[in-house]
Amino acid sequence: MNIRLISFKGYFLALSFVFLLYFAGKIYATGNDYAYAQGVAASVAFLNRGADIVADKGVMAAVSSVAPNSSGSLSLFSAVYTGESKCKTDSQGNRIDLGITSLVVGLTKSFNIGLGELTLGPFFEHGVSSYDGYSDLPIAGLGNSDYSGGGLLGHIDFNKNFYSEFSGRTGFNQTDFEFNKVTKYDYRALYTTCHIGSGYAFKVSNILKLDIYGKYFFTRKFSKNVHLNDGTFLRFSDIDSQRIRVGSRVSFIFSNHAAAYCGAAWEYATIGTIGIKDSADSFPTLKGGTGIGELGVSDSFKDFYFDLSGQCYVGEHKGVSLMLRVSFDLFSRIKRFLGYSTEKFYSEKTKRFSKNFKMSKKDCFDKTLEIIKELKARVTHKNFDKGYIIAFDFAKSFKDCCLDSTEAGVFITETDSKNVTVEVCSDNSVLGEKFSVKFFEMLSEKDSGSSKEEDNKSNA
Repeated sequence: MNIRLISFKGYFLALSFVFLLYFAGKIYATGNDYAYAQGVAASVAFLNRGADIVADKGVMAAVSSVAPNSSGSLSLFSAVYTGESKCKTDSQGNRIDLGITSLVVGLTKSFNIGLGELTLGPFFEHGVSSYDGYSDLPIAGLGNSDYSGGGLLGHIDFNKNFYSEFSGRTGFNQTDFEFNKVTKYDYRALYTTCHIGSGYAFKVSNILKLDIYGKYFFTRKFSKNVHLNDGTFLRFSDIDSQRIRVGSRVSFIFSNHAAAYCGAAWEYATIGTIGIKDSADSFPTLKGGTGIGELGVSDSFKDFYFDLSGQCYVGEHKGVSLMLRVSFDLFSRIKRFLGYSTEKFYSEKTKRFSKNFKMSKKDCFDKTLEIIKELKARVTHKNFDKGYIIAFDFAKSFKDCCLDSTEAGVFITETDSKNVTVEVCSDNSVLGEKFSVKFFEMLSEKDSGSSKEEDNKSNA
């Protein structure tokens, strides 16, 4: 039997065919794994935008960037973010495109802690997103993502133009992915984020305010086992995201609470590779620098406050967004309606200012109502028998020291038929002091005017 040896050329062609099949399969598998990981990358970018709305509009809801918030009352706030983003996932031009809408709702309250004023706000958050992942493959992966969670934000004003802020949030992220209209996965994973920041805000002039700040963000999305609908098992690693942002904001103050502002910031992100365990593939990563520009306006009306701004992103992250912040001193309004707003003034001992006047209680009560009207404030409660008048909306006469909703009380105690002791009290000590000085001055003038009229009548 004759055995015919394969020529060298035949060996070479056979081996080349085997290697071609191997690398073709490897490339295809690599592309699939990369596409699968882009779905997770999209969810991380989505969670980071949620952190931005908490750190920006959430904190601004607690403490306005253009006017001091000294009311100390419990407020309800909400903030909405909507935008489009394009995020690079490597240096080869692969990317993910996202459409995002997020909502934050919470409560805020201020406390005096000696070092300054601390504002805290627990909140609930929810967001929805749709995304497309583009890689070297001719087919894009796509899907949807949403999260629900809660957390706590805070701001400390040190009364020397310096401030610090922080937030922490946690919840669950649900993400689904579809590739080539055949391969799918759907999973739910825990996330946690936090941020800290500090800044220096000061008035350049009566109409111009400058805020210089820096912030650090950390996000972790925990690992999760995922089963594709074709039976393939994937295990994504923990993903950590770190971002540093520095920037400044200039506010143009038009009135007591109306302002427009513009700002610019630079952010650098280092986000760990979104990888699949036991895979030798290359995977997407979100990192690099991004420039951020913003324009916005803010205003208030009675107990209602709003802030609307637009952002533009250039660099590794490109896109545009809109943010709306709304806050409402709902509980103060309810207390006024129910008559409970007077209770806080009885227990207040350190912010009371008193003076004796030679006039009857009735005369003092009537003149107090006249003075409050002249100061363009509004009475919420009054009781002659108990001797008190509670009013708010003092911002028209005492600019830059209070909000429209800040209240002050006048308490009249009759010592005898012709003498009274008058006390002025407010939970805003700055307003309490300024109002008491002006009130006592105006009451003295009215008292002197009444005395002269009585003398003239007597002489006549």
